[in-house]
Amino acid sequence: MDTSIDAHDEPWQATWTQAVSDFRGEDDELPFDDVTVRMTVPASIGGRRVRVELSNAYGDSPVRVGRAAVGVGGRFVDVTFGGQVTTQLPPGRSTWTDPVEVVVEHGDDVVVDLYLPDPTPYATAGGFRFDRSLPGDRVGADPFPLEGSAPQEVDEAREFPAANTGTAPEPDGAGWSLPAGGPFLRAIEVAGAPARAVVVALGGSSTAMGWPQYAAAHLPADAGVAVVNRGISGNRVRVDAPPGHPSWGRSGLSRFDDDVLGTRGATHLVVAFNSNDWGVPGRVDATAPMPTVPHLIDGYAELVARAEDAGLRVLLATVTPLSPELLADPERERIRVELNDWIRSSGRCVDFDAEIRSATDPSRLEPAYAAPDSTHPNVNGEKRLARALIAALGLSSDSHDG
Repeated sequence: MDTSIDAHDEPWQATWTQAVSDFRGEDDELPFDDVTVRMTVPASIGGRRVRVELSNAYGDSPVRVGRAAVGVGGRFVDVTFGGQVTTQLPPGRSTWTDPVEVVVEHGDDVVVDLYLPDPTPYATAGGFRFDRSLPGDRVGADPFPLEGSAPQEVDEAREFPAANTGTAPEPDGAGWSLPAGGPFLRAIEVAGAPARAVVVALGGSSTAMGWPQYAAAHLPADAGVAVVNRGISGNRVRVDAPPGHPSWGRSGLSRFDDDVLGTRGATHLVVAFNSNDWGVPGRVDATAPMPTVPHLIDGYAELVARAEDAGLRVLLATVTPLSPELLADPERERIRVELNDWIRSSGRCVDFDAEIRSATDPSRLEPAYAAPDSTHPNVNGEKRLARALIAALGLSSDSHDG
């Protein structure tokens, strides 16, 4: 049974999360059948016990997990579900593993292995990278026998190149940021070393691409601060995913309770969306009306009110420069500028726009911080946003970018 206190009377707190969305109408990944899925994700805070949340939120039928394990530092521990080695994830629901005694430290890679013995659609997922095995139960295998890579497109207009498993960013930081995630995995929680803060990042593709992970890594191990990611590529504040692109997810307002208030131990919220609310209408989603700036402000204000009513401290990130093609429409850039003016006047601002825009043309990204599409931050840009967040939260770090 899911509780907020473990058997040792210590609170559960999120150390890693992702926001899962609906991939049933996408063709990003083949289904699974008699394979093991391995997901390797970083812990932002440590603990002495671990539990894992698996989600089948968008599945049409139960998903059978034949066996599962959690690994840290090369040591794997089998997990159970209500005392059973196998389980079925009901459609539309999440399932928690039983807690396991595993010591996790800040920055450790936590490996989650799931053996999927039956034909299983790639339906509920998030993130960019995961591994799938050769046929069979390979839970805890070392070395892990790779079948291949798991590409997943992530740009809101399907123009972002596929990010293959094992593809490292370019050494100078100019390449794409490729955080880890995968199917069915929604959260990892720890108990036994309480954090002083859990910061939830709610946003679109630039958030999903990893500045929360860089922020967590940039903090010293003794900071006791988790920074967890609830970003979805293509996501909008006010409007759910358009027809044909269900993986862009429910709107920030629609998923707020699940992805923000449902994050165990949450103390802070960072709202960091891209320009999808006014970049998608008339281009990808012909049925969506162009929002006005007051509409957008109302959406942001509702997120703030709901978070503060729950006792969370809120920061609002300004929207970074538009894609070059959107700049051809002055109305879209006007919306971005006016919304950013309101965010800066809100008293809750972390100015992502100012951090990575061009010094000579503020409507564009600074080339040193731009990914190859000139729309998203590259690795250097994501790290710069991470440092800006830490400064805005009043958290210090003695660590380096690495």
